[in-house]
Parts: sequence; C-alpha cells; structure tokens
Amino acid sequence: MALLSIKSSKISDGQISLPRTGRWVAALRATEPVPLGEPLQMEFESGERLAATCVAAGRQGGFWSLSLVGGAGRLDRALRPKYYEGVPAYLIIRDLLTEAGEAAGEIDGPEVFLRYTRLGYPAWQELRRVLLLLPERSWRVQPDGRVWVGREAWPSYPKRLASIEFDFARGHFWFSLEPGLQPGVRLEGRAAGADVVFGNVERVVHHIGQYRTEVFCAR
Repeated sequence: MALLSIKSSKISDGQISLPRTGRWVAALRATEPVPLGEPLQMEFESGERLAATCVAAGRQGGFWSLSLVGGAGRLDRALRPKYYEGVPAYLIIRDLLTEAGEAAGEIDGPEVFLRYTRLGYPAWQELRRVLLLLPERSWRVQPDGRVWVGREAWPSYPKRLASIEFDFARGHFWFSLEPGLQPGVRLEGRAAGADVVFGNVERVVHHIGQYRTEVFCAR
C-alpha cells in the first residue's frame, strides 16, 4: 500500500497544510486523476484519513497534479443576504454552513444576537464576520471534513515526538512523518537529547515525498 492514496490513485509527493484557523489545503502528485468536486477520502497507510474535495487536476508528464481542500470545497460560495433577530450565534453559523454545502461539526456560540444581517459574502467571509463578534473563538475544517468553531483548549498530543531539526526561537520544528498530528494541540517530546515543550501547534505541514512533518508552534 502507498504511504498515501485517494481511491486507486497513489500519492508520490506533495504537501498537506493544516492551519489552526481556516481550511486546510493539499497539493499532491498522483498516479491517476480523481473526480473533481466530489467528496474524497485521503488515506494514509497508517490508517489516518482526511475528508477532502479535489478542486483542480492536470496532467504533468506521467503524473497528475492535484489541488484539494478540506471539506466539501464550498466555503467560497456566495450566500444570499439574510436578516436574523433574537437568534443564537451557533444557529447563524450552522445556517451559513448548510447553505454553502459544508458539514458543521461542534459549534460553540450560545450568545444571542438581538439583530444580525448576513451581507451575501462568500461563506468563509460570512463565518469570519460572525466570529468577530465572538471573543476567543477559532474555526477550522477538521480531518473528517466538518467545520469546527470554538475556544481552543490545547489538549496535549498523546505522543511525545522527537524533533529531527528545530528552531525554538521561531517555534519551527521538523519530525518524521506524523499523519495524526493536527493543529490546536500542545506538543511535547525531545530535542537534542532533552525533554522539551515545543508549544501550542499553530500549523502542521505533512511533506509526503520527504516523509516529514513540519510544525509551527506558539509558546
């Protein structure tokens, strides 16, 4: 089995970039094309899966270049304007995700808006507008493709990882490929033979061809 595959297409190279806030993206080199605009499962040989949508594909030599986004790929869809009165924020968020065609995960937003007007921007912009009124909330597309909105709890990552290269001043670290690592966790492990706290993970980039995971942390 290939390190990473999408249906029958084997992935030989590329990057998967997962930010703490926003939608994750992937640029991959594959042995076969995959359907455009349809739900897909990216599966690592170790069992981890990412739910994505392919938004562009082109042949390059004997391979296919694929561009994918997390979830249904519909956060760029413009929404119709809408007026709300006396509605909790989480309902406004679920409403805009449903209309866009994205799946909602856990949504934290009990605050009631006396009046709120959706202006008709693309779904990601409308989501950002709502979150400007909700202090300390973040959002991201999760590995299962659902959109999460909430406060960061920074749970500890269950594995202690050994860093291959590190720059603590910049919060920049390299590890052997760790497909299960996602942003929004606190990462600890070892570097230069010592136990260390790398910090709170802000961004993870899986480099498929290099068998490496690049991590950016805040401390």
